[in-house]
Amino acid sequence: MKKSAKKGLKIVGIVVLCVVLILALVSGLLFGGVFTHKPGGNGAVSKVLQITDVHILNDEKKDQKAFHTITKMIESSDPDVIIVTGDITSEDENMQAFQTFGNFMESFQIPWGFVYGNHDAEDRRTHTKTQLSEYLESLEYCFFERGPADVDGEGNYYYNITDDSGKVILSLIMMDSNMYYYDPELGKDDGYDCFHENQIQWYADTVRSIAKEVNGDENQVVPSLAFFHIPMREYVTGYEEAKKNGGTLDGVKFEQVYCSNHDDEMFETMKELGSTKGCFVGHDHMNNYTVDYQGIRLAYGYSCDHNIYLVPQKGGKLIYIYEDGSFTQQGIYRWFGLGKLCYGKEF
Repeated sequence: MKKSAKKGLKIVGIVVLCVVLILALVSGLLFGGVFTHKPGGNGAVSKVLQITDVHILNDEKKDQKAFHTITKMIESSDPDVIIVTGDITSEDENMQAFQTFGNFMESFQIPWGFVYGNHDAEDRRTHTKTQLSEYLESLEYCFFERGPADVDGEGNYYYNITDDSGKVILSLIMMDSNMYYYDPELGKDDGYDCFHENQIQWYADTVRSIAKEVNGDENQVVPSLAFFHIPMREYVTGYEEAKKNGGTLDGVKFEQVYCSNHDDEMFETMKELGSTKGCFVGHDHMNNYTVDYQGIRLAYGYSCDHNIYLVPQKGGKLIYIYEDGSFTQQGIYRWFGLGKLCYGKEF
């Protein structure tokens, strides 16, 4: 090769390296700072790690990238509970992906739960939600439950966080946010789905039932956090209000909020009952913001997808639960899925 050609390649390499470094720096500034914070949760009774949108490809080499990041997060944070908020896979051979992911998660011997995303069991997939649910329920450490048969969706259930004495201090409420909204008037799907009326009633009944069991009074509600995949419409209005009024706003919004075109009464029911203090979702890979809206914290997790989206921060979200039922959160991630594990600020 001629010297001029070698020099040209060297210049190209330097330019590419500079671009990568600049992108990393800009992304660091936009996504909450380059420098890592210390692990938080001092005095917490329990640590919950949220993982979302892993998108297993049934490709061992590619899937190991996500597994490596998840392993680092678990080893570093030592969570008591792990919640996976949907889209384990978007591959047609979904059972294979679920089994690969399930075997991986079981190896940590940590209790873990799951809620369905819109991609996990689409029509073209080889296995239905029911078949996937039966597999999840067969696992030793996965506490997933299909939930009541007369309630829409699969995976409407809850898991109680207790203190050393066994007293329930907070409930984790998992709900199936469904997939796509079928409009009978149009005769076709019209965007993403929302919560159905019987799911909202199940949520209300569950909050009251937990209160009755723990406090002897269905109106003396126990604090709770809700986990589901597709964000509610309030994620839009909450973000807009926080941005306009300078309210609590952390993280970034780098894409549209892909919520339903159709409203439901879930958020209003949460407000009325006063139990749920925070909601944690996935779905929109490029969003990781959090807002406090009308007394409820609306938060995105950090996508752990290493294969589909070029997301600068690939990781999860730590949720610290305290004796009085309050909570804080903190991002835990690797830049572009490479190198050192970083912690965001705790708030």
